[in-house]
Amino acid sequence: MPRDPFVREKFTRERTAAKKLAAEYFDRSPKDRYQTEGESWRHLQSQNIEFTMRRLREPIEGGGERGTD
Repeated sequence: MPRDPFVREKFTRERTAAKKLAAEYFDRSPKDRYQTEGESWRHLQSQNIEFTMRRLREPIEGGGERGTD
C-alpha cells in the first residue's frame, strides 16, 4: 500500500489559541509549498475547538507556482 503523502496533526485548543496555532502552522508550512489546509474542525462543549491540520510530507519544488506559457 502506498504511503499517504500527507501528514495530519490533530489539536484541541480554546478558540483564540486555535486561530493562533493554525496561523503559525501556515507560517511554518506555507500552502503553496505544502498544500496545507485545515482538514476538519468541530466545536466541543468545553468551548474548545478540535481541528486537524493537513500538509504534504515534503514541499513542492519551486513553491508550487505554475509557469505561464
